[in-house]
Amino acid sequence: MTWKKLLSLARRPELSDASTETLSGLYWYVADGEPVPPELDVAPIIIHDIRTVEAHAVLLLPVRPDTAGPGPEQIRALHGQDIYIIAVSQLPVSLALQQQLYAEGADDVHVLEGRVAMFACLARAKRHFERSHGAETKRRDLKAQLDILQDALDHLPTPIYLKNINGRYQACNTAFANLLSRPREEVIGHRLEELAPAETAEKHETSDARLRELGGLMCYETDVCLHDDDQRYVMLHKALVSDEHGKPCGIAGVMIDITERKRLEARLMNAAERDPLTDAFNRRKFFELADQAITDAIRQGERLCVAAIDVDHFKSINDEFGHAEGDITLCSIVDILRAHETEGMIVARAGGEEFFAFFFGAAAARAEEILQAMRTEISHYCQVKTAAGLAGTISVGMACFDPAAENIDRALRRADAALYHAKHNGRNRLSRAR
Repeated sequence: MTWKKLLSLARRPELSDASTETLSGLYWYVADGEPVPPELDVAPIIIHDIRTVEAHAVLLLPVRPDTAGPGPEQIRALHGQDIYIIAVSQLPVSLALQQQLYAEGADDVHVLEGRVAMFACLARAKRHFERSHGAETKRRDLKAQLDILQDALDHLPTPIYLKNINGRYQACNTAFANLLSRPREEVIGHRLEELAPAETAEKHETSDARLRELGGLMCYETDVCLHDDDQRYVMLHKALVSDEHGKPCGIAGVMIDITERKRLEARLMNAAERDPLTDAFNRRKFFELADQAITDAIRQGERLCVAAIDVDHFKSINDEFGHAEGDITLCSIVDILRAHETEGMIVARAGGEEFFAFFFGAAAARAEEILQAMRTEISHYCQVKTAAGLAGTISVGMACFDPAAENIDRALRRADAALYHAKHNGRNRLSRAR
């Protein structure tokens, strides 16, 4: 068969579907300096430069010992998988040469021996492009679906992410990237330890390792401190993701910001535990903390101390200077009491102008010393003159007790009796209970 008949064969109507739907053209490469057969001088599909081959075309590449120019490997490097290369030869091709041609990038090998064989080559090329076209269509459709999904996720205010099994981010939405204060491109492909403080990264890696071990779902509250001045609290939902064979391949997570809820809870807790005026512990919290310390003290055989503290002539301050001044006096006294707080000491407002102090552990042995220091400082800074006498100082009644033999209520009654004795003997002093 002559070259001219071969090219005519490629233009037959039987191949019209291939050329219009999946094949953009049929080319024959002739290297520079290589003679062109006379019958092909006017053929438009003869090319001398492989760069002119269009995508989705079939390239007939002569294979002869005297053929110059690029081989399949060079052509494939230039065009990738966009063209179909048929190596053609007028002589039989050995198995070793066929293997070499395939290894270098040829899609098919044809020995010019008849139109049926050529039809088979072109039919295979057509099927190749149909499959490629179908795969490309699916890829575009999948990309379009992923783009829609990404756009939807980006419109959600909740940070969402996907890591691979090695902890590298594979996907995330805008909210998650904003949480890290980085563009998405700087998040994808990186581990959290490369994007956040070491302490934060280590904490989340520990929970990830637990999830990889146990599988399923995980939900917990945690703080996220990504910047020095920005601590947030989140409810983190995480799930182990598996492939179609059930093998774990990553972790998906959703972070719900609960910072405002946690702040509200803290305010409510503070309101339940502390006096709103002075911010000292209230009576209920005082006994709650004291009960915990008493349990430990009984187990360890330690003694404890408790004190009742009362502001001297407080009513005179309110009557002569107003309740606002009285409030200022109470707050100033509490500031000094709390300034002397040490480990093993609890200060609380019992009510009105009366306060409790509780000492345990090492602080119990220093209770009288600490109380005297408080009294002296309050006398120096908070004392005012009233018609009833010096006001704003404190009188203190102190009682030490063995919690295994005496409960705190009885110890407080003894401290109250000592407080009455301190007031009766001139105020602004400390009295120990018997």
